[in-house]
Amino acid sequence: MKLIRLSTLETVQLEDGFLWPDEFSWKAIEQNQAYAMDGSLIIQEGKKKSGRPITLQPADTGMGWIKLRQLRTVRAWSVLQDENFELQFEQPHDNRKFTVKFNHQDGALEADPVKGIPAVSLDDYYNVTLRFTELNDGD
Repeated sequence: MKLIRLSTLETVQLEDGFLWPDEFSWKAIEQNQAYAMDGSLIIQEGKKKSGRPITLQPADTGMGWIKLRQLRTVRAWSVLQDENFELQFEQPHDNRKFTVKFNHQDGALEADPVKGIPAVSLDDYYNVTLRFTELNDGD
């Protein structure tokens, strides 16, 4: 998996050990139901054009690692305004691509050192949870 900053085409390689727990829980259709005075059901619905959450979290503590040097890049990217990214899955069964923004409303980035102590090298690993919002063309 990789994250690409679209304005510069810089890339950060991400481990494939992430789960996408909210992949199937997003409601693409928004619906309101009400009853008219005569008792008939009135349904109003519309399809959302963007905004699907993409949360990437480690499957367990032995997965979803990122080196401190890459984490610093991702952290710097996460605080940029008006930046879009492409998230690319790179597995034989899944090569989807998504245009995303960091989801600050729900906490864009969480990271904890794998060893449970402060890093002593830029090559030390962190468990990371990343939160994005999927965008569609024109967003």
